[in-house]
Amino acid sequence: MRQTLLAVMMLAVAAQTGTAWAFADDEARTAILELREQLKASQRAQVDLMGQVEALRAENQRMIGQMQELTRQVETMDKRLVEVEPARVELNGRVISVKPAERRDFEKAVELFRNRDFSNCLKALNTFKKTWPKSAYMADVDYWRASSYYALNNFKSTITVTNNLYRVYPSSPKAPEALLLKASAELSDGAIDEAKKTLNTLIKRYPKSDSAKTAKSRLAQIEKLG
Repeated sequence: MRQTLLAVMMLAVAAQTGTAWAFADDEARTAILELREQLKASQRAQVDLMGQVEALRAENQRMIGQMQELTRQVETMDKRLVEVEPARVELNGRVISVKPAERRDFEKAVELFRNRDFSNCLKALNTFKKTWPKSAYMADVDYWRASSYYALNNFKSTITVTNNLYRVYPSSPKAPEALLLKASAELSDGAIDEAKKTLNTLIKRYPKSDSAKTAKSRLAQIEKLG
């Protein structure tokens, strides 16, 4: 009887222990499942975060590209404005307003004269007159045209151009120089009386100019030669 009771008690204890273990396994399994779900949720959150970071990077690159393009456009517009906007420069003691391209064209033409390339200087100046018909350089353009003609021994064209300069731009600082150049062309062409008349006009019209002093000296030389 005692042995039977002992056996029954041992079976009861074993049953309780097995039940406890079963409960422990279920709790562990549940905890593991919960941890797995938390891990999956964390991984999904990381993926979402990485996607947002990549999207922000892409947006940042797009904005950088837009800023670079805007900067390029502004620089291009600035360059165009520089080419279009008139600049104030000094010419013959006066301040004039000219466009950058206009100034370059004039200076290139004058440089040709200084290099004694008179034919190409004339071509450049004639083109300048067509391109910039209202240029503030125009009196100087005609002066250098006349000087080029004179250097090429084309005295009649020299006289024609200097006459036009004096008539159209009488207040230009180049006007007295043009009359002096005209007189030189007339002397070279054998028109001594015309040269004397031109020199006298120069002295009367521009008495304080350096050209007037030169004109007086030349008149004296002409008178000596008879």
